Amino acid sequence: MAALAGIVIPAVTPFAGDGSLALDKLAANLAAWGRSGVAGYMFLGSNGEFRSLSDAESLQVARAAIAGKGEKSLILGIGRESTYHTLAFLEKVAALGTGIDYVSVLTPCYFAAAMTPAALGAHYTAIADASPIPVLLYVAPGFANQVTPPAALVAELADHPNIAGIKDTSKNMMAEYLAAASGRSDFAVMAGSVGNLRQCLEGGGVGGVVSAANYLPSLCAEVVALHGGGQAELAWSKLERLRALAQATAGRFSVAGVKACMNILGFSAGIPRPPVLPVAAGEQAGMAAILREAV
Repeated sequence: MAALAGIVIPAVTPFAGDGSLALDKLAANLAAWGRSGVAGYMFLGSNGEFRSLSDAESLQVARAAIAGKGEKSLILGIGRESTYHTLAFLEKVAALGTGIDYVSVLTPCYFAAAMTPAALGAHYTAIADASPIPVLLYVAPGFANQVTPPAALVAELADHPNIAGIKDTSKNMMAEYLAAASGRSDFAVMAGSVGNLRQCLEGGGVGGVVSAANYLPSLCAEVVALHGGGQAELAWSKLERLRALAQATAGRFSVAGVKACMNILGFSAGIPRPPVLPVAAGEQAGMAAILREAV
């Protein structure tokens, strides 16, 4: 099993013009990403538009990811709104065999007020108890109706032998999650955006699962490598450049922006699945000018 570390790409799911899966594009992206310094891939997350996929399509994506990941680590999103359906999908994922290093579980969120620490704790514990694959907590309140597990719960869940870490995309919980994991070698904290990557690394976190790595994988990987090699100031200089590029381009348009940037830079992202619309042509032209000048 690959260790949690470095930059992990929260991989997009390419779609063709008719909205169908474009697995040939996915394979092309894996081949291109594999030549960069990223540590691994996370499929079926928010950038993977997993909410817009059926379970059958998700399994197609999973098979393609396993086939194309090479020596990189692979995280697969399995979170569903109910514990029952998450366990059912986990069973299908586990049947795919080897090749998946971790499964990530987004916090259930539709009944937000009911997602108490007790409810979330029972949900994650049931999944970790059943899973033959180590589990990651996936905290992304912007995509999960602002449901955010409290740090005390995360500290409890970290004691579970099959819960390996947390990916945090919240705006203000990183310090608390780092404190909950302090002194542990069996529970990793990973940033969920370029915005909290520095805080994560300085606080003892191990890396990041960041959208910009879809289209700037080498630059993202370089930031973490420089920090790990003792060149923190150079790392933060490159991180600021990365943040500025992301904010001026993909960051304004969510997953549609990520896909537009990928297409501009020679990756094969296709288009978002409707009702999400592609970035308008005029906006794409502006993004292309910024990226081509910078890269």
